[in-house]
Amino acid sequence: MSNTPSPKALTEATGISPSYASMILSGARVPARPLAIHILRKTGWRHPILADLSDEQIDVLEEVEPYRGKSPDQRDEAA
Repeated sequence: MSNTPSPKALTEATGISPSYASMILSGARVPARPLAIHILRKTGWRHPILADLSDEQIDVLEEVEPYRGKSPDQRDEAA
């Protein structure tokens, strides 16, 4: 896991909360597969739930189950 991002870098790249980023990186929480793929695309870090998948399989899953995180505008509205 040499390319594992810091919690701050993961938060900045993906828009998830710092606490959730820390939990994902520590193994305390497992992200949903679409989020794990989003993390891979944004940071290059492959979460262990994607370890056994080929790049082609990840591409197909990304098409079938796209990540639908909140946009920055939606996060601002929730605050």
